[in-house]
Amino acid sequence: MQKSIEKKQDGREKVRFIVIREFSGSQTMQEAFEQLIERQACECFEEWMERKAG
Repeated sequence: MQKSIEKKQDGREKVRFIVIREFSGSQTMQEAFEQLIERQACECFEEWMERKAG
């Protein structure tokens, strides 16, 4: 997976994910994206918890 962040004119960030996977038929594209979204949410939550604790 590749992640790129672009700044919009209003100062907000636009995140673009490029999901790369080898197709073996064991996982649908929907399942791949669900797994990606869950992992990203967990990473963001863990970063937030670290900032809050520190």
